[in-house]
Parts: sequence; structure tokens; C-alpha cells
Amino acid sequence: MENAARQPNTGLSYGLIAGLIIVLITLSLYLGGIDMYLSPAAFITYLVMITFAVVAALKKRKMNGGYLSFKEALKITFTVFAISLLLQSLFVYILFNFIDVSFKEALIQASMDKAEQMMRKFGLPDSEIEKATDPKRTMDQFSILGVLLGYAMTCIVAFIFSLLISAIVKKNKPEFPNI
Repeated sequence: MENAARQPNTGLSYGLIAGLIIVLITLSLYLGGIDMYLSPAAFITYLVMITFAVVAALKKRKMNGGYLSFKEALKITFTVFAISLLLQSLFVYILFNFIDVSFKEALIQASMDKAEQMMRKFGLPDSEIEKATDPKRTMDQFSILGVLLGYAMTCIVAFIFSLLISAIVKKNKPEFPNI
């Protein structure tokens, strides 16, 4: 038990590192402008989180002599996701509400324009497009409530990824060791 108390919290450590990297990526996307921020390059943040969750679980498994229960793997992987997403959410909230509010407004407009273009591409009538886009125009997704709601929704998806990663990296100790 004393040894477990000295072991670092792998999920927390890797979550903080992943979170800092994701904040730097988000900052780079922001500095690249609206088009860069909305580009598919933004999905690299998810690859960073997935990579760090896998590496953290594998490190813990190695620290445990090559074994890691599903429960412990899930705890580690989800912690990586939750911490890194929290850091990104806090950064985005501060950036768009205190540092550059005009970028937030331009980003919301650009997002709405892209959504409208996609709906037109699928042949939706103007009345349907207006219904779909009007509520979003009034909702501030970067308010504290919007950011918290986004964080919660993203954590639900992250939990699913954590389940998959944990199922892959787990390795149970044999019940009856070879004699």
C-alpha cells in the first residue's frame, strides 16, 4: 500500500501534458485565423488525447508488472481525456470571452455560414435552413454555460473512447499462476 501512495497519478500527469499540448494547438489554430480554426486540422487535438490516453494506460500496465485491469485502465484513460478537455475548454472560454471577443463573433458567423452551405448542398429548403440556424445564432456557445455544456457532451464521447481504449490495453493477471 505504501508503494501505491508513492506512484504518480498517471492519468492526471498525462492529462495535464496532453492538455497543455492541446492548448498550444488551439492557440496555433487561433493564430492561423478563422479558416484554420475551422479546418480539419483542428481534429489533431483528438489524436493527441487518444495517443496520450493509450500511452498513459500502457505505462501504468508496465508499472504494474505487465497487468492492468479494465477498471484501472478506464480510470486512467478517462482522466487523460477529462483533464485535457477541461484545460482546452478553460483556454477557449478565456480566449473568446476576455482576450478576443471579435474573433468569437467572427467564428460564430463563419460556423453558421458553413452550416448553411452544407444544408444547401444537401438540398434543404430555405425554411428548414432558417429553422436550423436561427436558434444557434442566439445561443452563445462560448459563454460559461455553453462551454460547460460542450465540455460535458465531449466528455460523454470521450468516455466511449476510453471504454474502447481500456478494452484494448487491459491485461488481467492469470487467476492461477503457472506452478
